[in-house]
Amino acid sequence: MERREKMKFLIIHNRYSRAGGEEHVVAFQRQLLERSGHRVVVYERSHDEVRRWRFGRFAALFSALCNRRSVRDVRTLVREERPDVAIVHNLFPVVSAAVLPVLKRSGVRVLMTLHNYRLVCPTGLFYTRGLPCERCGRGGREWNCLRNRCEGSVKGSFGYALRGWWSRKRGYFSRNVDRFLALSAFQRDRLSGYTGIPAERFAVVPNGIDPAAMPEPSDEARRAGRRYIAFAGRLSREKGIDLLFEAARRLPELEFRVAGERAEGYELPDIPANVRLLGRLDRRELADFYTGAAAAVLTSRWYEGFPLAVIEAMYYGTPVVVPEWAGLPEIVGGGQCGALYAPGEAAALAAVLVRLTSDPERAAAMGERGRERVAERYNADSYGRALLEIAREEGGDPAKNEVQR
Repeated sequence: MERREKMKFLIIHNRYSRAGGEEHVVAFQRQLLERSGHRVVVYERSHDEVRRWRFGRFAALFSALCNRRSVRDVRTLVREERPDVAIVHNLFPVVSAAVLPVLKRSGVRVLMTLHNYRLVCPTGLFYTRGLPCERCGRGGREWNCLRNRCEGSVKGSFGYALRGWWSRKRGYFSRNVDRFLALSAFQRDRLSGYTGIPAERFAVVPNGIDPAAMPEPSDEARRAGRRYIAFAGRLSREKGIDLLFEAARRLPELEFRVAGERAEGYELPDIPANVRLLGRLDRRELADFYTGAAAAVLTSRWYEGFPLAVIEAMYYGTPVVVPEWAGLPEIVGGGQCGALYAPGEAAALAAVLVRLTSDPERAAAMGERGRERVAERYNADSYGRALLEIAREEGGDPAKNEVQR
C-alpha cells in the first residue's frame, strides 16, 4: 500500500483540570507534525466538563466506561476528515476507551502515547500509600486499587478500578492499538510483561524538547554562577517534596530553591530555613532558575515516566540527581550525565549532593554531558523522525476508512 507523502493525523486527548506534562506533549506533537507539513486535527475534551454534569462524579463513572458523545464525535471526525493515523493520549474520564474500536474498524492506524502505566494500573502511577506498587499488574488485579484506596476515597478508587477492569476485559487497548509509544525501555518491558502484549508492539520514544522554544538565560544568571539545589515540579507527597525537605535539613550549609505549586489538598510539611519556595515560574524564569543551580533534584516516590523537568535541566547544563529506579537511569545515561541515589532515602540524596557540590569540576563535566545528550537524543528533530517513522509503518488502511455503524 502506498501512503501519501503528507499525512493527516487525528490527536485525541482528555485534558486534565490543571495542565501538565501530557498537555505539553500533545502540543509538542502537533507542532512538530504541522511544521513537517502534515495536517493535524485535534479532538479534546476536558475533565472540567464533569463539574457541569447533572450527576457529576457519578456520571463520570459511566462516561469512563463508554461516552456515547465521544464515540459519535470520533465517528464523525473519521468520516469527514479521513485521517491516516490517530495518536491517542489520555482517554479518561470523558473521552473513554470506547473510541478505539471506532478508529480500528475504520482502518485508521492507532498509536497510543503512554504517559504512565494505566494499561495495567488504574491510577496509572504504580504507587500507593507512599510506595511503588505493581499489584494490579500481576494477573489483572485492578481491585487492589479499591482495597488500598489508591485514588484516596472508596468511591473514587472503585471508579478507577472499574474502568481499568472494563477496559481490559473489553480488550480496548490490546485489540485496537497498533503501536504503543513507551517513554522508556523500563516502561515497555513492564507493560508488555503484565499485559501479555508482545514487546514488538511497543516502540520506545522518549520525550523531547524543542531547542528553538527554550529561552536563553539572562547574563545576570550566567554571571551569578551555580549556587543552590533546584527542584521543579508539583509540591506533593508522590513527588517527594518531604524527602527534599529532609535532605535540606541534613545540609544546612546549602540553599534549596523550589519552583512549583502545592498540590490541591496537600499540606506541606515544615519548611526548613534553607529552602525557598518560588511558586510557579514561566519558561524564561526557569531558564535562569536552572542556570543558577549547582544541581537539579528529582525526588519522586513513584515510577516517573519521563519527566520533562529532568531534560530541561540537562539542556541548561545542570547536573541532575535522580532516584535509581524505573526509566530514570536511562534518561541520565546510567549516571553519565546525572547522579543516582537510593530511592526514598534522604541520607543517600544528601550524600550525593555533598559529593557534587564539593567537586565543581566533576559537576560541570556531568552537566556538559547532559546538555550533549539532550542535543543528540531528546530534541524535537529526533522525536519527530521517530514519530513519523512509526506512523508510516504498515497497519490500518486509510484508503478505506469508511465508518462501520
